Amino acid sequence: MTLQNVIKRGLELGLEAVEVYANTSESNTIKLDDGKLESYNMKEIFSVSIRGLKDGKMAYVNSESLDDEAIESVLQSLIKNVTALDATEPEFMYEGGSTYVTVPEVKSDYKEHTTSEKIAMLKKLESEARAKSDKIVKIGYCQYSETSQKATLMNSKGLDLTRELSYTTTFLGALASNGEQTVVGMSGDINLNFNDIECDRIVEESTESALSQLGAGAIETGKYPVVFKRDAASEILSAFSSVFLGDSALRKMTLLTDKVGTKVFGDNITIVDDPFSDVALIKYPFDDEGVPCRTKNVVENGVFCGFLNNLKTANFLKAEPTGNGFKAGGTGSITSSPTNLYLKEGNLTKDEIIATVENGIYVTEVNGLHAGLNPISGAFNVQASGFVIKDGKLDRPITLFVVSGNFYEMMNDVVEIGNDIEKRFVNVACPTIKIGSLAISGK
Repeated sequence: MTLQNVIKRGLELGLEAVEVYANTSESNTIKLDDGKLESYNMKEIFSVSIRGLKDGKMAYVNSESLDDEAIESVLQSLIKNVTALDATEPEFMYEGGSTYVTVPEVKSDYKEHTTSEKIAMLKKLESEARAKSDKIVKIGYCQYSETSQKATLMNSKGLDLTRELSYTTTFLGALASNGEQTVVGMSGDINLNFNDIECDRIVEESTESALSQLGAGAIETGKYPVVFKRDAASEILSAFSSVFLGDSALRKMTLLTDKVGTKVFGDNITIVDDPFSDVALIKYPFDDEGVPCRTKNVVENGVFCGFLNNLKTANFLKAEPTGNGFKAGGTGSITSSPTNLYLKEGNLTKDEIIATVENGIYVTEVNGLHAGLNPISGAFNVQASGFVIKDGKLDRPITLFVVSGNFYEMMNDVVEIGNDIEKRFVNVACPTIKIGSLAISGK
């Protein structure tokens, strides 16, 4: 059955509007272990999500086939589901005919390179990492992956859109040991062109990270100025990004519900959701509802500008849809989600920010974020690793300490912002940031 026929059949069964979202994805993953091929996995997945609208209620079903019998069965289930719903907020399906920004093609050249080339690249990563130091005792993780995806979105209101993307990911995990302690350092790269994979940087960062952690000790409990490495800062911003979403406002799970136009963060904080960001990997012309995406400041100079909305939350908040309606976890259910959300950069390098700290902490890694934070209140209490900063320089490694604070208070105490947002980031990014003071629980 064609996608057009799926829509036609849904209307025949009594639905007021029908949408189909067909997704074809391919992935290839190569893993090495001590210079030998550990695994080579290839996957190809097709799925179609069908949403149906009736009496302001929306239900969805999924299928892995367009076979006539399979589609008839899931459409009958869709009719039952939408009839049984007891929804409190009306749902909507987007009309066709909008104008969309033309974005650069996200297309990798990995098909132009042989499997032998890719295995050779991984072997080189392993051998060069092992050669960095005799304390690098093992490469615990060496993996290269290819991903491609084609999505087609059509509905009975005239919408007919397609987007495609493909890219590679490469990761290396180096294990270092001093006989008493074994630690791991990770690094990776997301890229479009195979020959552009930053192998030298991956080797340098993974081994340097591992070696620098050896001999890590404890830190005295107290309050310190804290510099978050961009990776750790990005994880924290991502973990709290739900406070900016229309779905959180709808469910009363954010303190920003009545704060539009109000100053909530420091003057130096501007957070942007930019579907066309030059430094992000993926550019988004439209969201999963077919709404055109656009660049918007979520927070501008500390002032909250508004939520990221899908059609449903925009109606609830009496606001405009922002092109932030995306399918949740591969299901047919639409939620609000960022495209490319980031904290606007400052002017200082990471080293220049560290140089401003006389006695403080440099956090390189945070763990247990989702268990150790409350996105509604903003409180967080997470285990971390990093370094003591002494007289503007990294002094000694420390581990197993806990960083505690409140996201809202922290974003009002950002003293410095770096200029080092990750290239080709996905979804959420933050440069290096310095916080005036945070509670550290150590020994």
